[in-house]
Amino acid sequence: MTKSLLLSLCLLTAITTNAQQAQLIVEKVDNGGIVTGQTYRIWAAMSNPDYSLHLVWGDQQDPLFISSTAPFFQHALGSQASTGMNESIISLQPELAFDSYVTVGYDRALNNNLWELGIDFSAFNQGGSLSTTNGAWFLLPTDTKCQPAPNGLVLIAQLTSEGTITGSLNLQGWSEPQQPWRVRNATFSTTDAKIFGCTRPDAANFNPNATFDNGSCEGASTEALSVASATGQSGWDVFPNPVRESLIHVQFHGVASFGTNQARIDIFDMGGKRVGSHPLTESAMIGGNRITITQELAQGTYSVVLVCGDKTESRTIIVQR
Repeated sequence: MTKSLLLSLCLLTAITTNAQQAQLIVEKVDNGGIVTGQTYRIWAAMSNPDYSLHLVWGDQQDPLFISSTAPFFQHALGSQASTGMNESIISLQPELAFDSYVTVGYDRALNNNLWELGIDFSAFNQGGSLSTTNGAWFLLPTDTKCQPAPNGLVLIAQLTSEGTITGSLNLQGWSEPQQPWRVRNATFSTTDAKIFGCTRPDAANFNPNATFDNGSCEGASTEALSVASATGQSGWDVFPNPVRESLIHVQFHGVASFGTNQARIDIFDMGGKRVGSHPLTESAMIGGNRITITQELAQGTYSVVLVCGDKTESRTIIVQR
């Protein structure tokens, strides 16, 4: 089967879909000064952890582009895609680890099944911009790397440059087998880059410099049990997700009982700024296990944090307008 036919099959199932199911998040990576410039990773954040991502493309309606105000770093032994990230070469040439490339899920060459079609990478491989009106990079939808990590993220590019990087991409994946979703004009800028790490002060590996919680906090399961015990229930959820209106519902798995603990729901943006705080009382509960929060939030990703006494537990939501 040719790559052209593969891409046609990928796109055919999604012609009538236009769901907003993902957004782009930029991670600032510490390259230790091994290469000149700053390294960034571009991630697609799924609105649902069960959703997959398999295709990044551009067309005449919505071209794909990635550009920088300074040249991209391109290692002589690398390539435009993660298929060029050979671990044995990196051990001898550590600069290669910070090469600029595109991908879906893979950050190394081993067992990498990435396909590329219809994109002229010649300028990008020389440090210039990347664009296409009729091309894509993709995996077959059944590839395991299409599935997000536990934090809901799928890697789609790594870029190193001394300049400011911006881009606009179109994304496609499955919400369930052969049920496609599609997002057009997902944009990013490295001016909004986050430092990934554990943002929970009570965790053993708390990183005070982190501005995006990537799910790496140690002891999370222990804290979850403690919060569950303190609230008299076995878990909780936030819905809808993504949020498109000003109403956020918090549902407990059982009747919530806070006792003498001071309980509340705090909402933080990805910069770590608390943008909302809502006290929880048993009298405010609907049916004893649900509360509705009214708050206007700008489009973006937020952490919804349940605070009960000295215990905390968080959920991630995406707001789309």
